[in-house]
Amino acid sequence: MNRFFYVIVFLFFATYCQAQDKETQSKIKYYSEKATRYLDKQKALSAFYSIDKEGIKMYASAKDKQNKLIEFSIGWDKLNEYKKELNTCNQDEVFKTYTQGKYQHNPLCENTPAPTVILNNTHSSKKLQGLKIAIDAGHTAGNIEMGQVESKCLKFNCIDANGLKDSIEIVEGMLTFATAKLLKEKLEAEGATVFLTRPFNGSTAFGITFDDWLKKNYTATVDNLYQRKKINLEKKNWLLSSKATKRDKFRLVFKDLELQKRAEIINNYHPDFTIIIHYNVDETNTGWTKPGIKNYSMAFVGGAFMKSDLSSAEKRFEFLRLLVSDDLEKSILLSSSVLTCFQKQLNVPAAKINDANYLYEGCIAATSDGVYCRNLQLTRYIHSPLIYGETLYQDNITECKRLTQEFDKTKNVRLQQIAKAYYDGILNYCLTNTAVK
Repeated sequence: MNRFFYVIVFLFFATYCQAQDKETQSKIKYYSEKATRYLDKQKALSAFYSIDKEGIKMYASAKDKQNKLIEFSIGWDKLNEYKKELNTCNQDEVFKTYTQGKYQHNPLCENTPAPTVILNNTHSSKKLQGLKIAIDAGHTAGNIEMGQVESKCLKFNCIDANGLKDSIEIVEGMLTFATAKLLKEKLEAEGATVFLTRPFNGSTAFGITFDDWLKKNYTATVDNLYQRKKINLEKKNWLLSSKATKRDKFRLVFKDLELQKRAEIINNYHPDFTIIIHYNVDETNTGWTKPGIKNYSMAFVGGAFMKSDLSSAEKRFEFLRLLVSDDLEKSILLSSSVLTCFQKQLNVPAAKINDANYLYEGCIAATSDGVYCRNLQLTRYIHSPLIYGETLYQDNITECKRLTQEFDKTKNVRLQQIAKAYYDGILNYCLTNTAVK
């Protein structure tokens, strides 16, 4: 009888261990393939991480990996708990956990639960009831002068040779804000709660215009950069002198700080997903002094890190976050749904990998046409599923004529079509993927 009992116990533990080993091998395979398929553009990042039977480990350098000096590790048995914390904790707390070296539960995250939102339920006739959505209208310009400062505007003169009967002026920041406003109205009508990173046309993520930011914050910001040793004394003095132009101040000081602010306020909002709205141009249309004939749509999600992109602990943490969380997979599904609507409703084809140099050189094609992993500042630092949409080419001969119609861009027919395409893609994603968190 005792022998029979021991045999049963042995078989139970043998079966259990075999099942555990199979589950571990499945995780190793999944995350290894995810890293090489979506995150490692140059196939040169293996020196910074390892995925084995113990879990996932991050290293600061190839030398540290060789010497087994682990920067951060997470065991398979703690992975689900860590993923939950990534989804609920604020960005400072989750990064603080990373700097501790080995994952340990952070009780502070228990104070910010993120419940799963079930859509299209019987308690509401509105299909997006309960969803929180962030919309980031790209760039800042609310007029042609500011568009020239941030180099995000087009001016085409009326010349017989270029097929234009009237001159063209397009400011991308105005297009993105009007599109965001139109989309916000549609989403809210269906029950969603929507947050805009830019509260009015011409505003920045700081809630004021760039001109107002220069008056109120520029000097203190440059001083702060110097105190933190981000710039030297010579650079500080030049930035505060009359030699630095308004465009210099925007490009060298404001631009990156404002993008950081966008990510910060989006992450503090804890959206179910984020919509980043941009419009594109043809990179081969040198100087953008005349319209072109190319026209493509595309969308970016996180990933496609280069070797130089893991130069700091913060960037390595973001690599790990995209690896272990579900944000990237959900971003691809969301982007694919929206891109399908771009193609069908706007009659703009999805860009192939060879349709632009930056796609081939800096991106990884995802599983859907027109969706690409790209390591942009916002695709890296926003902690939610997202789509970074590039709807069409503004300098296309047909599109530039459409986009200049109506002074009030919310009344522009083409922008209304684009907002509708975003909306339909979002709605299809939400209803197809019932639990979006």
